[in-house]
Amino acid sequence: MKKSNRPYLAVRAIINSKDGKVLILKRAGDTLGGGKWCLPGGNIEYGQTVAEAVAMEVHEETSLTAKDVQFLFYFENLPSQESELHYINLIFKCNVEGDIQLNRESSEYAWIDHGDMHNYEFAFKNDLAIEQYWHLRTRI
Repeated sequence: MKKSNRPYLAVRAIINSKDGKVLILKRAGDTLGGGKWCLPGGNIEYGQTVAEAVAMEVHEETSLTAKDVQFLFYFENLPSQESELHYINLIFKCNVEGDIQLNRESSEYAWIDHGDMHNYEFAFKNDLAIEQYWHLRTRI
């Protein structure tokens, strides 16, 4: 993706397992953030609603069907050493149906809980978004 003089809008999905773990994906080596982990998600396409973007990205990346999509918060990625891109990520929680089948953008997936965070190197500061989610979850 080429650098823009405006921020990009993206969606990221928090998908919980029945035991409260969060789904993360390992980026394939030939993709931006390759070899690092992140939440399922991607760019919002022109003319697409954010709910449509969440459902599309979750399905494209995992073959899961998103339902009960709920906005949680936004998270900014300013240009940094990792990437010159500026992203505003809209973080959603959703339930899913189906079995995970990864597309070419990801090489692995994992279900993690708060204590597992240190075992993974995250792309796009998604670890900070996950931490914020767990912080919110404990306050509710």
